Amino acid sequence: MFSMLSTVVIVALSMTASVSAHCGVSPALGVTGTFTKADVQRVVAGSDCGSTNVAATIDSSTAVAADATGAFTVTANSFDPGSDGSSLMTALVDATGTGKSFASNVTITQNGNAVQSASASTQQIKAALPAGTKCAGGAAGNLCVVAFKTSAGFQNCVVVSQGAAAAATGAAAAA
Repeated sequence: MFSMLSTVVIVALSMTASVSAHCGVSPALGVTGTFTKADVQRVVAGSDCGSTNVAATIDSSTAVAADATGAFTVTANSFDPGSDGSSLMTALVDATGTGKSFASNVTITQNGNAVQSASASTQQIKAALPAGTKCAGGAAGNLCVVAFKTSAGFQNCVVVSQGAAAAATGAAAAA
């Protein structure tokens, strides 16, 4: 009986350990250094940025600059082939920058693949904030948080900056 129970527990734990994210978007909120498979999480209702503390990391995270039309580009990092590695995205924006008010859909103008053929790949995802969006988060009051979610149910957040500070951030990142 004990060996049967042990086998069930071991199998269950091994399945739990294998549920790590297979695709995420960078630059990711709260991630410094190289973006890895461990930086994204399964979707959890009411926790669009996973366990990342938005308030503590919004100003120190690398922001993506939105242009005057609200358009911006991020990188989808796929770690596994097949549909689990899908880089097909949907996204919501929290203009308050708190990570608590994801109320508006972000338009994806260039999306990723529903099924990945390679075990490790990247794709550019082009998106646009809804018309009239005013990012109000962060110390400068010009940051939004965008939650990207893959068709396989993995997600993470990205900081998007607007305005003159966004242009300066984009220029600094390009240098």
